[in-house]
Amino acid sequence: MIRQFSLLLLRPLVLRGVALAAAAAGVLALCVGLPGLRSGLEESSADPLWRLVVSRPHEQERRVVLVDIDENSLARVGAWPWPRERVAALVDALGRHGARAQVFDIAFPEARPGDAALAAAQARHPLHIGQLFALEPDAGRVGVLSGALDGFSCPASLQVAGGYVANTPQLAHGAGHITATHDTDGAVRRIAPILCHQKYAYPALALQGLGELAAPGGLQVEYRPGSGPFDPHGWLQLGKLGLTVPVDADGTSRIGYELPRSAFTAVSAADVLDGRVPAGLLDGAVALVGATAFGIGDTVPTPLFSNAPGVEVHAQFMAGLLDGRLPYTPRAAPLLQAAFCALTAGVLVLLATQRRKRHAVVLPLAGVLLALVAYVTHAVFLLQGGLWLGWLAPGLFALLAALGLASVEFALTRIERQRLYHNLSSYLPEQVAAQVALREPVGSIEAERREISVLFADLRNFSAYCEARPPEEAAALLHTFFTTAYRVVRAHGGVLEEFVGDAVMAIWNAPEACPRHPELALQAAEALVREVSGILPEHAPPGLEPLAIGIGLETGNALVGSFGAAERRTHTALGETVTVAVRLQAMTVDLASPIVVGPGAAAQLSDAGLVSVGSFLLEGLQRPRTLYLPAPRAEAEESGHGHIRLVA
Repeated sequence: MIRQFSLLLLRPLVLRGVALAAAAAGVLALCVGLPGLRSGLEESSADPLWRLVVSRPHEQERRVVLVDIDENSLARVGAWPWPRERVAALVDALGRHGARAQVFDIAFPEARPGDAALAAAQARHPLHIGQLFALEPDAGRVGVLSGALDGFSCPASLQVAGGYVANTPQLAHGAGHITATHDTDGAVRRIAPILCHQKYAYPALALQGLGELAAPGGLQVEYRPGSGPFDPHGWLQLGKLGLTVPVDADGTSRIGYELPRSAFTAVSAADVLDGRVPAGLLDGAVALVGATAFGIGDTVPTPLFSNAPGVEVHAQFMAGLLDGRLPYTPRAAPLLQAAFCALTAGVLVLLATQRRKRHAVVLPLAGVLLALVAYVTHAVFLLQGGLWLGWLAPGLFALLAALGLASVEFALTRIERQRLYHNLSSYLPEQVAAQVALREPVGSIEAERREISVLFADLRNFSAYCEARPPEEAAALLHTFFTTAYRVVRAHGGVLEEFVGDAVMAIWNAPEACPRHPELALQAAEALVREVSGILPEHAPPGLEPLAIGIGLETGNALVGSFGAAERRTHTALGETVTVAVRLQAMTVDLASPIVVGPGAAAQLSDAGLVSVGSFLLEGLQRPRTLYLPAPRAEAEESGHGHIRLVA
């Protein structure tokens, strides 16, 4: 059972499935276990897109006018905070210049002289000031909240505040919250259009100001959940304005930073107080007042600037809402991400199953490209349709799946090559099998010239033996001979290069270096004679010569390598040395010796006591050679295991 389970796990399809499942689990673990990864990496990835958008020419935004309490205002009017009477004068001045609504990105939590004058100005003009909320349940509470929506029941999807910093009671009228929503990198990319506190709903300052465009003091908001696949989680319908605010599942709305700072019309607060405002500049506009002077204004990181005045965040949100271009996450986003992941898995598996592919390079590269496709798709939908599809999960899946499948394919390749090597090593020398398993076949000669020792051993009279005995018996004997020869040659540092009929050819000093190769080859020949004597039949069939072994041994230069077409190749040794060894084996019959040594080997075996038997012209060769036999070790005798002759 365990073996079957192990074999099942090693199947390519199963391993690839495990890799994809592990990638999906890894993405889930990262997104759930590290929520800051999404808000930090994914959210910030849109920043370059907004910078690209704002770099293009834009029309001037005149519906929302920025009134800056800037350095010029401080120099001419005085240090901040200004007396409340001076703020009241600014409110009246904005009213005289035709502002439809006034939105102050400022809170007045402390009672001060002049509050009555400011309250009176607030009663004369559509003025909305800021108040801050804290989402922590045990946060403190300062001032008096105002601006709650009548008849609005807070849905569970909206954020709930615990504490607040509101305004003094005298100014607690029609306020809007200016609570910033920071991502993990500190940047403000979202705003909570509605915050709930003790079952009351408090709109953002921007909504309060825009509400004045429909009817003075008449902001009406209705919440309805999204229904279609490309709807947001919910909609906020702004009464008579006919505007809708998309709300994501976390109760926030995204801000589309599509306008550069230069597109907003701005005027210094000092110029407003002095009446130096161009005619018609503020007519029917929302005057958004905020402190921008260095050291006094609230600055926050945004996709466009590392330190942007908070008033610009409100301006971007208001302009986006008026133009109907607030981005949001559609309800179908998770399904679209899952579909992309499925497509990614299909593409990667298809690439993984392709043969002759460099999976270690192709698959990771494909993963990077697919992650890039996920990001580009996300960017196109965001900029063209205002849909935030999300790319991080699909992108991470593409990368992790690609790496996982690359690892699987690498492991499968190693297993396949190991299996191939083991199979090839039973047909080829081990060193050669290892090389063949790692390279593509070619049709050229791949060989090197080396000095080698060649042993050619043949079973004499085996052909006649095969005629007289069943083929199974002959095959068993030949198999035993081959096995014995392999064992003996390997034990003496040689390589059994090939089987030739009922003969074997072994070489030394190739493909790996082998010092003392002539000596080792001679020792192997002598050992082979002894070993084979024990496996040959005791009696020859009637009328046949007994089986015997003949060995030719020679040392010299030869070409060792692969030969033949790319489709069918062989690994062998070629050259005169090999031919001489074959002819020497044939001479063992005439010289009545199981071993005959050539002159090349004898020259390097001066201490072996070889005995010269004269010069002979070998078959097929043109010049005679001096042949040698091993030193006398025994008188010629007939062994009970066949005829093995040692010449005295």
